[in-house]
Amino acid sequence: MMKRFIFSIFLLPLLLASPQTKAQGIMLTPKWTAQAQFTGYYVADKLGFYKEEGIDVCVQHPAISESSFSFMEKGRAPVVIMNLSYAFMERLAGARVVNVMQTSQENSLMLISHSPLKGEESLRNQKIAVWNHLSQKLLDRLAEHYALKQVEWIRFNSGVNVFLSGAADPCLVGSYNEYLQLSEYGMNVDSIYSIRLADYGYNLPEDGLYVTEEFYNQYPEVVRKLVKASMRGWAWANEHREEALDMVMEEVKKGNIGTNRYHQRKMLEEVLRLQVDQQSGQRTYRLSREGFARAAMILRPAGSASIRYEDFVK
Repeated sequence: MMKRFIFSIFLLPLLLASPQTKAQGIMLTPKWTAQAQFTGYYVADKLGFYKEEGIDVCVQHPAISESSFSFMEKGRAPVVIMNLSYAFMERLAGARVVNVMQTSQENSLMLISHSPLKGEESLRNQKIAVWNHLSQKLLDRLAEHYALKQVEWIRFNSGVNVFLSGAADPCLVGSYNEYLQLSEYGMNVDSIYSIRLADYGYNLPEDGLYVTEEFYNQYPEVVRKLVKASMRGWAWANEHREEALDMVMEEVKKGNIGTNRYHQRKMLEEVLRLQVDQQSGQRTYRLSREGFARAAMILRPAGSASIRYEDFVK
């Protein structure tokens, strides 16, 4: 199988400074533009948690039309944030990506519609608006798993205008972003017909931190320190939410993102809620075997090679 990464380019930014594996200039790429979804990493950077671990991490966002995986694939960033579903599909396709930290424990995805939604059968023969960054492989697997016949996927980059204008209905949204926007736009969200994908078996954990298997094997201590500092950043953000929002708004302003503090506050609250494991009531920062098994059950095509949990989660 053809390798997906140019490893000779990929490893250039890393310089080993000692036997303790001190690295300089590690780029961490979120999966989207600046927003409260990535607060913990901003905190870890701005408060010096990464530097205290002896690593120099630079958080660099992709453009709206880019995926974080494309940064890794092209050798531009050794560490990226991806959804479990995206990473799992790329692993099936041959990309040797591994999960080293899992922030999200609950799925945020919802479908909203101007018409009543009565389960997956009401999605057939519909134009469903979905984000541009979702891979076609993933959409094909969802359509197959839920028997969504004659579905037309309408791509969009951000916001809810495609839904408000009626260009597509229903529309995929996140509970921490677009769903909140509808309320902020003055709509009574309680009256919007909606379903949570988690209620139909698609309760897949989302955001996680990923590196390539080769990077992990070559620099395990760097990865350990990166994860430790990132967890510390999220813990601090949970305890100091307003101060953390100051850092979010700095990133928003730097990226010239059209948003406001109220929306980012609501986003942070929901993101932190989704990080709590429902069984333990804790933020484990670990992809559970149960979450991995749900992903494998839904996303792995029949007859394809299986992926071992121990190979995927480090």
